[in-house]
Amino acid sequence: CIRDSLHMASRKGIAVTVAILVGVVAASFLVYLLPEDTTMKISVSDFEKHLDITKERASMEITGVDDSFKKLMNNEISPDEYVSIAEISSLQLNSLITELTKSGATQEWTESYVNYIGALKKLNDKITETIVVANLITDDSNSNSINEILAKIKQLEAESFDLIKESDNLRP
Repeated sequence: CIRDSLHMASRKGIAVTVAILVGVVAASFLVYLLPEDTTMKISVSDFEKHLDITKERASMEITGVDDSFKKLMNNEISPDEYVSIAEISSLQLNSLITELTKSGATQEWTESYVNYIGALKKLNDKITETIVVANLITDDSNSNSINEILAKIKQLEAESFDLIKESDNLRP
């Protein structure tokens, strides 16, 4: 009986050892096969088209978040629902900023791209401020605080619009 238990224990030990060895070998092959440089690379050849497509995508995001903000202000959606929508839109804008930054714009397109990136950052700031409003609504804060932030949101929109116009004017 003891011999059988020792025999079973040694079989289990061998099985565990083999499993560990297989894991180590598999992990070493995985490390070997994974690329060393995992930075995102974007290859753009038509900078005008790339910027136009980015502007269209950003416009859709901003339109969606603006519509949702209006619904929030009209009590058609809850602050929590709005915050979820706004956070996703903010992530999308950050993605667009990263794409433009890593696109390798030629010297003739750099100023236009830089201004549009600035516009996207202002729009992202605007979204952040709308989230603050949603949180204030949740906390039943006074309307003076909300009105101050709404004024800041309008200012960020105007600054963004000016940067977009400047980006368009700087296109080659």
